[in-house]
Amino acid sequence: MSGDDPGSTIPLILGFFVIALLAVTGSIALGDAFVQQRDLQDACDGAAAAAAATAVDLRGDTNADDLPLGDVDTALRDYLDRDPDRAQLHIRATLSPDRTRVTMHCTEQRDLAFGATFGSPTIIHTATSTASTHARD
Repeated sequence: MSGDDPGSTIPLILGFFVIALLAVTGSIALGDAFVQQRDLQDACDGAAAAAAATAVDLRGDTNADDLPLGDVDTALRDYLDRDPDRAQLHIRATLSPDRTRVTMHCTEQRDLAFGATFGSPTIIHTATSTASTHARD
């Protein structure tokens, strides 16, 4: 390094600082997205278990065209009402043809930490969970 360029290292240091700042910000945003996805999967698993456990015997004598999804929806709403943070959670429940499994398709739009920095302040997460229904004897 010659003594003729005393200020040439300042842009280099600032450049490295910006790169390091973007790397840290990106890591935080990625971690936030991962935690949000895990939380959504947990909520979807819990909703599927609650719906399967509290639904009326879905393998009963019900006509295949008249599946008791109203019972599943009621169980879902009861489960979700316990957690006010899940107000934006959208769930679609489906029942297997033999009425032995209930499947939840969960979607949620959440704010992402530093999302605006990367062009998207929100992120849409999706999760699927399946639970077996319990037969009554």
